[in-house]
Amino acid sequence: MTINSQAVSRSLRIQFAVALALAGGLLLLGPVQAYSSIFGSLAAYLPALFFALVVTPKFGADSVTFLRTAAIAETAKLFLTALICALVFVWVEPLSAGWFFAGMAAGIFSGRLALLINT
Repeated sequence: MTINSQAVSRSLRIQFAVALALAGGLLLLGPVQAYSSIFGSLAAYLPALFFALVVTPKFGADSVTFLRTAAIAETAKLFLTALICALVFVWVEPLSAGWFFAGMAAGIFSGRLALLINT
């Protein structure tokens, strides 16, 4: 595993751990809040996982190939995020929208902060 793929792997693990910790804490408020935050975290985590699986093998390859792959994967990631959000808001009832977006924000920001950790 290269240094770059180790950082991506660590970022995804931290996102997953933050999602579980937030949902576990929200169980004290109620199950709706907990599963709403899990769905929000999944709406951030699954597209990030897709992006990592597509882009990570291209690290160190030709820069044109890497940038093309990254641009296509980022576009697909945005569409996948929108699709997951739409599906959750249509099919999951009851849903706490505030906790959904809190879970999503926690997943996104924890993943970004994890990339800043140098270990």
